[in-house]
Amino acid sequence: MLPTRKLFILLLAILSTLKLFAQLPDEELAAQYLGNQEYNKAADMYEKLLSKTPRSFYYYDNLLRCYFGNKDYESAQKTVKKLSKKFDQNLYYQVDLGYIAKQQQQEDKSKSIYESLIQKLKPVYTQINELAMAFQKRDEKYYAIEAFLKGRKLFNNEILFAGELGGLYAETNQVKNMIDEYLNVLVGDETQLQEVQGFFQNFLKENADFELLKQSLIKKNRQYPERATFPEMLIWLHVQRNEYDNALIYAKALDKRHKEDGKRLVDLGFLAIANGKYDAAITIFKQVESYGKDKAFYTLAKNSEVEARAKKLLTGNYTQLDLKTLENEYLLLLQEFGRNETMAHTMKDLAHLLAFYENNFEQAIIQYQEIINMLRADRYLKAQCKLELGDLYVLKNEVWDAMLLYGQVDKDFLEEPIGQEAKLRNAQLSYYIGEFEWAKAQLDVLKTATTQLIANNALELSLLIQDNTVDSNESALNIFARADLNFHQNKTDVALQLLDSIHLLFPKHELSDDIAFKKAEIFFKQKDYLKAASFYKIVVDEYGSDILGDNALYQLARLNQYQLNNLEEAKKLYEKFITDYPGSFFLTACRIQYRLLRGDQLN
Repeated sequence: MLPTRKLFILLLAILSTLKLFAQLPDEELAAQYLGNQEYNKAADMYEKLLSKTPRSFYYYDNLLRCYFGNKDYESAQKTVKKLSKKFDQNLYYQVDLGYIAKQQQQEDKSKSIYESLIQKLKPVYTQINELAMAFQKRDEKYYAIEAFLKGRKLFNNEILFAGELGGLYAETNQVKNMIDEYLNVLVGDETQLQEVQGFFQNFLKENADFELLKQSLIKKNRQYPERATFPEMLIWLHVQRNEYDNALIYAKALDKRHKEDGKRLVDLGFLAIANGKYDAAITIFKQVESYGKDKAFYTLAKNSEVEARAKKLLTGNYTQLDLKTLENEYLLLLQEFGRNETMAHTMKDLAHLLAFYENNFEQAIIQYQEIINMLRADRYLKAQCKLELGDLYVLKNEVWDAMLLYGQVDKDFLEEPIGQEAKLRNAQLSYYIGEFEWAKAQLDVLKTATTQLIANNALELSLLIQDNTVDSNESALNIFARADLNFHQNKTDVALQLLDSIHLLFPKHELSDDIAFKKAEIFFKQKDYLKAASFYKIVVDEYGSDILGDNALYQLARLNQYQLNNLEEAKKLYEKFITDYPGSFFLTACRIQYRLLRGDQLN
């Protein structure tokens, strides 16, 4: 027996629940019954609600769900017939009569009803659309297609309902028809170009699908030779398939037709660079240069060609001779176009090459100072030069000069990303020289930086300092910071010795994952890519859940992609990254590279 007090509480709870049900509006109570699959109770309530509001599709649909749940097709048919007579212009009820017949396995009757409805259509846009939507509501996609095609015939308009038909053909996997209809969308409205491209990019996966699109585009281009849309689509398609030579053919034709003097080709070249197709970009920019020095895009094409050459060289394996050749190309550009504000970006690229690849510090300093002193040069470009010049001073161990330059940019661009980048570099310098408390204070400010990369880097370094200064013994961190500084100064052998000394002096120290990651970076800089890969793998396998895990996997994937040329392994690593680190800063970059390796293209 339950104690009296407990029994009283239980009865009170039951009464409260009953009272709550009694107070619920009929609509909510009916929905609750339906959700609990109490179809008889729900049907009783929806019948009453529908009789009061016969135009309510919400009550109507839920009542049919109750009947279907009970397999009470007789009641369903009775209700639908009644409403169909009352609202004889509403095609939804008439379609539902066919749907109920189908639920009863009366396929011939259902087919007869559906075909009769399509046959009776008149050239009334709303009527055709309503019937097709009614079919779609009951998942009768093929009949919806027939309704739209009948409407097209009634209006004698070959592109009417193209978007609707394209969507239905996509849902029923009729690829050829789907392609034709979405191209019909462009016949009717050329402003839909990007939307159609986006759809094709997401839907078409097989080479055979892209071949179908190509043939359909060629046909449309012949049918509408005066339109630019279809050549533009062909350019886009060839880019998707990495066929830049074919894309160039159509781009040249459009460029000539619209008297663009190479602008369209320059845009195609930039797209090739974005997709890592540097040889194609070089060919495209050379084509623009061939139009003549007096053309508007000659200078941009010439500079962009060298930019593509630089990216190709510096993302792969190179020799000192390769670097010298690139330097001479920059010098030839400056000789042709002059050392002025227009060419300041090229001067900066040359300075960067001299400083960080050829170790020609003095010439690099001259280049940077020349840009900084230009009165009309872009202020952001000048700030970037100050940051790079500061980095160069770090290489030369002139720490205070570097701090001064970083401080200037921080002050001039206080709340802007480039100013926050300057603050980050100053904090890193403080860390290098052992001023951990001051460095952490600056880093903590940057955790909320507007640029995610800066915030991410600030967080990583702040946690490194925090985790290794808790017991007031900063000896291991001091050695690690010195190793880090030597690494940035390209004294890689010294950096390795310092890192090894931490293992000797402080076995199993918490810095173990940071040491492995730093060794990977050092071996990468030394071009010992297999060793670099092995240390990144240590971080991924042994410290994957720690703060450097995602970074290590990202770098390992890039190393396989660009240096080891193991594209299949790179694709697997990017795929693993997307699965294992969905919240990582590097996720977007990994998605992009994974798509590229899979064969997709960036727009």
